[in-house]
Amino acid sequence: MVFILASLCIGTGLFSYNEVTLASKPVPLPTGMNPNFLNQVNQCFIPVADLYGYDLRITAGFRSLADQTELYDQGRTINGHIVSEAPPGHSLHNYGYAVDVVDRFNGYNIDWTKLVKIGQYSSLESGGPGDLPHFEERGGLTTDQFAAGLRPPALKLPCAVMADRNASTSPLTLADLKACGAPTF
Repeated sequence: MVFILASLCIGTGLFSYNEVTLASKPVPLPTGMNPNFLNQVNQCFIPVADLYGYDLRITAGFRSLADQTELYDQGRTINGHIVSEAPPGHSLHNYGYAVDVVDRFNGYNIDWTKLVKIGQYSSLESGGPGDLPHFEERGGLTTDQFAAGLRPPALKLPCAVMADRNASTSPLTLADLKACGAPTF
């Protein structure tokens, strides 16, 4: 792949051109969830949501391109209802940086505004009004950048006690969150 870089010499009106060639070797596709992202979900998002009355379970995580193709084709080229607006390669599920959740007892009949705020505290982005059960971490990157092999910086738990509680199997408490300076959701 060849790019032409142009530069203008200020005040002279002269342009110079430099040719840059980028290596175009294939980037291997992930085959599972990103471990750092999954730790953030399991050690922060789900435990904090639990403290506020949610009993979340992950309904979808990593999807291969073939799985995404099948899901995307549903309601378009095969019978069924459209359930995904993301073609293969354009969902963060394909890169291991997205989960879909549901409450074990209340299904999708929950306070999504509150859950989105808990997601934000956990450094996760919501899928928005059309895809509320979806939470992801893109770190400002587009799916094209993910496809090119770029990845967001590693997530950090908002409070060290979360990792401590997970390691000891002691549950996170509201007092822990208060000590961490977390907002009330």
